[in-house]
Amino acid sequence: MEKTNAYIGIRVTDEFKARLEAQAQKERRSVSNLVLKVMEDYLEQQEKQA
Repeated sequence: MEKTNAYIGIRVTDEFKARLEAQAQKERRSVSNLVLKVMEDYLEQQEKQA
């Protein structure tokens, strides 16, 4: 992964945040890193389908 230098903020429900935190903890990642990985995987999949 490239070094990140841009910021994107989103609002989520408290329940969704808790779910993200739990999954990140299971994977020993930060929430930011988990979200970044999920989004990168999604974009790669979409680009392959285009």
